[in-house]
Amino acid sequence: MGFGFCVEGDMNIKGTFYFDPSDRIYADHFPGKPVIPGSLIIHAFLKVLKEEEVNKVQYIIENFRFREFVSPGEYNFDIEIDQNKMKCRLFQSSSDMLKPIVTGIIRK
Repeated sequence: MGFGFCVEGDMNIKGTFYFDPSDRIYADHFPGKPVIPGSLIIHAFLKVLKEEEVNKVQYIIENFRFREFVSPGEYNFDIEIDQNKMKCRLFQSSSDMLKPIVTGIIRK
């Protein structure tokens, strides 16, 4: 998994996650139709927050919703920071970022 991001002001982080289709994890999840495990997507958001050093504490993961299966590849994301609540959204790279395919909240 790779990622790149930028911070927009104090309240937003935007970027791109890349889940490499050749990663061997997808051979078993699921054979013939690879799907990114939800825990890996949540881990990617946590990694960005750690990298950006947002609230260096333990996090509480809440209400992550997966609106469709997410295949390996490139996805846009954003994290909106509102004090102790970080709203996370994942979008198809080709979309206009109006309809997220994954949403969730991470709290400190």
